[in-house]
Amino acid sequence: MILFMKQFIKLGLIFTIATSGIIFTACEDGEPGVAGTQGEKGDTGDTGENGENGVGYNEATQYGNIVVQYKGTRVDNAPFDKTINFRYSVSGPDIESTSTVWDYNNDETDLEFNIKRYSSVVTSDNSEGGSNSSVNFNLRQFNDGERESYISIYNNVAIISDDFKFFVLYSNDNQFSISETVSDYSFNSATGELKFKFQVTLPAGENPTNHELKITADVNVKVIESVDTPK
Repeated sequence: MILFMKQFIKLGLIFTIATSGIIFTACEDGEPGVAGTQGEKGDTGDTGENGENGVGYNEATQYGNIVVQYKGTRVDNAPFDKTINFRYSVSGPDIESTSTVWDYNNDETDLEFNIKRYSSVVTSDNSEGGSNSSVNFNLRQFNDGERESYISIYNNVAIISDDFKFFVLYSNDNQFSISETVSDYSFNSATGELKFKFQVTLPAGENPTNHELKITADVNVKVIESVDTPK
């Protein structure tokens, strides 16, 4: 009887081991199933903080900017619409030609402004790694009720289109009546803040495109006044 029980237990163990082997064999990885539907896109993360301005940036932009829109048709009859933010100015002696005002009568009845801004970082000498892509306004504001105020604009920019073609827009002889081209004019002599909007359409024969050219500018700058005798 005891021998029979031992054999029975032994057979049971053998059967259990054999069954376990079959089960483990059956648990091997099968073929990958069909991929499920992609889940919804998660929310966009928060925008990181802006980095610090580069060396010299604050100095080059401290006197404000001029945003200009050039809209017209190229000489090859392709339309263009380009807006350029002229935000950089120079310092040192060259500031006399880029951010100045002269009060000829010391009573603001005869003011002359000269403001020039570049579209990229510049050096005081354009031949040494600087830029000459610029816009320049010369504004003579008579507040005596007798003489007509006028404004001149000088452009030296490359108009680059999406088709990777460009032309140089250069003009230095455009003078206009302020009453016809300038709006929202204001000047604060205590802070040097000069603001105005400018708009003009140049005829085909007065610009390099051989078509009408519309120029719109938003000027928001600061000018300084020399204590020397006005030139």
